Amino acid sequence: MSADIGTRLALLEKRVQALMRAPKLANASIEDGALEVYDANGSLRALVGQQPDGTSGVSVVNGPLPPTPGAPSVEAALGALCVTWDGAFTDAAAAPLDFARVEVHVGPQADFEPTQGTLRDTIETPQGGSCTVPLPYTDWWVKLRGRSLAGVAGSASDAVAGTPRRAGTNDLQAGSVTADSIAADALSGKHITGGTIDGAIVTGSTVRTGASGSRVVVTPNPPAPMEQIPSLLLHSASDLEQAPGSLRANVRTDGKAYPALELTAPAVQLDRWERPDIAQLTLLSPQLDVQGGAFVLASTTGLNKDHGEVSAAGISAKGPKDTGLFRIYVQDGREASGNDRGSVGARSWLDVEGAKVTVRTASSDGDATTTLTPENITVGAWVSHRGTDWSPIQLAANVTEGQAPPQVRVTAHRTIELSGYVDLKDPEVRPGRQIGLLPEGYRPAVFRRVLIPSTASGVVLRLDIYTNGALQLYPVIGSKAAWVGFDGVSCRADY
Repeated sequence: MSADIGTRLALLEKRVQALMRAPKLANASIEDGALEVYDANGSLRALVGQQPDGTSGVSVVNGPLPPTPGAPSVEAALGALCVTWDGAFTDAAAAPLDFARVEVHVGPQADFEPTQGTLRDTIETPQGGSCTVPLPYTDWWVKLRGRSLAGVAGSASDAVAGTPRRAGTNDLQAGSVTADSIAADALSGKHITGGTIDGAIVTGSTVRTGASGSRVVVTPNPPAPMEQIPSLLLHSASDLEQAPGSLRANVRTDGKAYPALELTAPAVQLDRWERPDIAQLTLLSPQLDVQGGAFVLASTTGLNKDHGEVSAAGISAKGPKDTGLFRIYVQDGREASGNDRGSVGARSWLDVEGAKVTVRTASSDGDATTTLTPENITVGAWVSHRGTDWSPIQLAANVTEGQAPPQVRVTAHRTIELSGYVDLKDPEVRPGRQIGLLPEGYRPAVFRRVLIPSTASGVVLRLDIYTNGALQLYPVIGSKAAWVGFDGVSCRADY
């Protein structure tokens, strides 16, 4: 280099100018760190290089608040709201260069504050966009809020109301919903019309084959005056039908017997108490050492037997040492020829107990009984006696007079006849329940056992009549009876 000082200064100036014109950091690198970018106020705005979480890149921090988006357009959709943002900001602000997204918030009131819990969707472009938000069928309010790359949230837009639309008939086409599209327990309501239901259990509802005419109805609550037991109702479509037929099963509440089954034909007339005149079959399964199996087939017109009755009943032995009973009973109307002075019509019994057969006929013309056993044949007939007047029956506790006063008399043919009705405060009939006492002079010479043909809900009861006048009830089919009728109950007074 020249020793001339001027020459040396000129050379240094030339080198400095060349250095100033050369690229900055042309051969530089950032080793395990980041280049920090600050604004004129000294606030950190960006990090270039290795980030605090170990990743590398460019991250924006501490950016300004993004502008407020314009109010959204909200339209009702099927079970949802369709929210649209047109890309505009309030006060005609331009989209910021650090734009990240526009958040869609939904709340139940117009003044709700957007939070993470109200965020339902986002629009990821500053050009605007739409989204669909599924919601329950009620009123909702929608707000939009901008967010920058630095994670800064701006102010929320004005709230816009909307209500999701319920499904209509035009939303579903025939065959569009298949079995695979319906989740278990997804159907609710009252009516399903048409189609086939397989493998379903219907609880607490009515199922019917038609709304009118000949039909079958399965219901947990039969119409009055039928007892409130789940039943299969059989409608005949007859214009004369007053009550449908029914099929139902019932259980004795004492738990000592298997269920009873009752089949009743549709009724075409009602009796004086607005109860249907019926033809009924009742079946009861046997239970060893408790009671025998039983059946009753009866046709009667009225609980008071005004027009007679025809029935057949049987009770099997309840155990190895017990006996069975089969009875056929026929009773004419009250005013038929040969009736017994207006009380009950002429009647006949046929009782079969093992090897013993008893035939009895009774009317105003006489009362005769013929008994056949392997040992002999016994024939008995009535002898004219002076009959007694009707006398009241002394009732036991919790037993009160019913629709007609309970009475007893002894006919001229030496037959003890009972009439009237009693109400039982406790409807549960337990074996041996005492209900009354016959007055002296009206009691049988030997113990008698008869069936009571008239009870509440068709329950079949047995009445035991003791020589001391005691009247005791025993359940045969069913065990609940709110009332008991004595019309048609009779037995011989003498041996």
